[in-house]
Amino acid sequence: MSVGATTRSSYREMYSPDGYMQYREDWYKKDTYGMNTETGRYEAYQTSMKDKPGYYDRPENLGRYGVTAEQWRTYANNSETSDRGIYGERLGLESAVLQNYINNKTFDWYDHTFRTGLNQDYNASISGASEKMNYYLSLGYLKNEGAVSYDDYQSIRGNMKVEGKVTKWFEIGANVNFQDRSDGNLQPGLKTDYWEANQIRNSPFSDYRNADGTLAQYPMGADVKRGHNYDFDRQYLELEKGYTVLNTIFTAKVKLPFNITYSFNASPRFQWFYDRYFMSADLPGSSPIDRGVNREQSKRFDWSLNNTISWDYTFLDKHHVNLTLVQEAEERRFWKDKIESRNIQPSDALGFHNTQNGTKENSSFSTEDTHQTADALLGRLFYSYDDRYMVTASVRRDGYSAFGQNNSYATFPSIALGWNFANEKFFKWNDIMSTGKLRLSWGKNGNRSLEDPYVSLPNLGSGTGGTMGYIKPNGELDEVKYLMVDRMANPNLRWEKTTSWNFALDYGFLNDRITGSIEYYNMNTTDMIMWQSLPGFTGFGSVISNLGEVSNRGFEFSINSQNIRTNNFEWNTTFNISYNKNEIKHLYYETEDILDANGNVIGQKEMDDKSARDGKGWFIGKAISEIWDYRVTGIWQESEFEEAKRHGQRPGDPKVANNYTLDDVVNPDGSVTPVYNDKDKEFLGQTAPPVHWQLRNDFTFWKDLTLSFNIYSYMGHKSLEGYYLNQDNGGSLITYNFNTPEKNYWTPEHPTNKYGRLDAQGPKGITGVRKLYNRSFIRLENISVGYTLPKEWVRKLDMEKVKVYGSVRNVATWKKDWEYGDPETSGLATRVFTFGLNVTF
Repeated sequence: MSVGATTRSSYREMYSPDGYMQYREDWYKKDTYGMNTETGRYEAYQTSMKDKPGYYDRPENLGRYGVTAEQWRTYANNSETSDRGIYGERLGLESAVLQNYINNKTFDWYDHTFRTGLNQDYNASISGASEKMNYYLSLGYLKNEGAVSYDDYQSIRGNMKVEGKVTKWFEIGANVNFQDRSDGNLQPGLKTDYWEANQIRNSPFSDYRNADGTLAQYPMGADVKRGHNYDFDRQYLELEKGYTVLNTIFTAKVKLPFNITYSFNASPRFQWFYDRYFMSADLPGSSPIDRGVNREQSKRFDWSLNNTISWDYTFLDKHHVNLTLVQEAEERRFWKDKIESRNIQPSDALGFHNTQNGTKENSSFSTEDTHQTADALLGRLFYSYDDRYMVTASVRRDGYSAFGQNNSYATFPSIALGWNFANEKFFKWNDIMSTGKLRLSWGKNGNRSLEDPYVSLPNLGSGTGGTMGYIKPNGELDEVKYLMVDRMANPNLRWEKTTSWNFALDYGFLNDRITGSIEYYNMNTTDMIMWQSLPGFTGFGSVISNLGEVSNRGFEFSINSQNIRTNNFEWNTTFNISYNKNEIKHLYYETEDILDANGNVIGQKEMDDKSARDGKGWFIGKAISEIWDYRVTGIWQESEFEEAKRHGQRPGDPKVANNYTLDDVVNPDGSVTPVYNDKDKEFLGQTAPPVHWQLRNDFTFWKDLTLSFNIYSYMGHKSLEGYYLNQDNGGSLITYNFNTPEKNYWTPEHPTNKYGRLDAQGPKGITGVRKLYNRSFIRLENISVGYTLPKEWVRKLDMEKVKVYGSVRNVATWKKDWEYGDPETSGLATRVFTFGLNVTF
């Protein structure tokens, strides 16, 4: 059994009450900045509010402007009389937020949303063996709480393994796994986008409860109906959601004459999914038309069969032959029904147990059924001579029902050579290099991953909402919705194929105290499954096709070492690192002219697709995840006021590289206004990390105490983000008093070349230009400690073994320059503490 806790380890902090008010003060002052002709400095209250210096400042800071508190109070007709009230009102506070600020009443929504979750895992097992029978039975229960409130998960699991020898030549076995798990996660949303109901962005000066002690529905003011209290909404929500899975493997093995073995595997798998979600219309202010019940249920049944015949034979002591013949078949079936019942009459008091009383015009239902089949034949021959020279050759024939009717089958050959040179007589260095083996392989394999098993077929669906009317014999009008083919068929859709070369060295030194491998690979993927754009006159926007070619080249290095080995101490290390270079070789095989500066054709090249990936583009010779965008070079500073103005910007806004200047606009006064378009974009890196590495160390003290830690890293990848612009008023979040994540920002008093001012704007046409960030990181992923009690202690209690252990996952993370949440998840990350006890009888 084990118990533990889950806590938040990384997520953007929200402003404290003091930080919230300072942020709002800076937000409202940002549009008053301009050049002070008297001082020659870029200062506040030089454009708007020029006649009211200090208007947005708190009274204790008025001295910098030479203004008295009495003058400050008379700048406007204030509805509040206290200085605190006037200050809050000028910063846009209203309703409950303003009153709570005056009263200095706060609530920590951030702390309320997160929690320390309790984790529990209990497992009991029993096993036994006799001369002809082995068995293993286990039963487990898991209950975990996430780091966010209402994020709960639990499962019950069981496992049974049985292996039996019926005769000397016949064996059977079964492995049956059962799991029932609840995925009923009702945690509040965490995104700070204006369209998501998220309570951590509530103002810190807002109400969790009303004066009478009841939960506040609108924490930031019932009169303005702003803010979100998830605990209030949770009273009107109910969810039951999860999976029940039965996964089985049945095996049989027959030993035939001449050292031939036949084996049979059958693997049926059942999965039932249920989702029962209820939104009560009793929620104050809600409409019954929009609330009700979602009920979804689905069943998946998969099975696979495997028949294998193998012949293993050694002759003349040095020649070893192994022949394997395999036949496989599989089927996948899926059924889903979904009901969305709304406006349940006369009442929704029965929750999700009542869908039939939803009004038909507000409710909907849908089904989704799929059926897929696949089969394969494989022949593989292995030969080795004297455990020095080895060759393996195979041919595999695969078929899959989801491909076009003309190409549902494909053949994939492979061959591999091996040379164990450390076993050669001429090799005299076995005392140093105990293992040495070279491997060379070539082969093809296929990818059948399709988003829809029917994607190669046309699809008949309802039209754009239009109807066609028919007059029935009784004179009534019968309206029927149009049907249309909304997907073009491709009967020639075929397997995506990857051809790969692999060269490797397996090594071992000092009697294999040090072992590992060095491997180089080159993989080319062709006939890639992708959507090809079609001319508009076809009536279809695109069709699924086999196009393009992508290359992946790289190496992998691994080393395992026994650093120290004594009677009372052992230290082992495992390290591996990999590097991959991804490159697009071809896309659509369509060419375009190459023009010189004068517009003359000087050659041709294959066309890139700048519209792919929602405008991120695919480019010949670049990685699939290549970043193609504008390059932010810094932030305009106070001394660059005039140059920023030429770009239509001001100090605190981002500088953007203007790489192509021939299309810039020359104004009548001779000044030049930069123009930004695709010609100014650059290749800035890729979002997929090309380098992965991992380091693990295991220590054993006195044979009973163990300690291990694991570190891994993703390196060399980047991303574009717009957080540095501090454009926080989308959906009027600032205007409506909401809180925002803590951030750094440019001001004349605290200039920086890394962060923009509040509500910074890029040049005209690219006001939301994003900045490049290096996402490389190193993570101390796990630290584990275990202690096995001395046998003389536990045997007194009729126990065989007792071990206590503890671990911490996601201990620490070091990152290059990413600061907006976890570098791997781009948001929330959790730290898990575990303490466990294993008892063996």
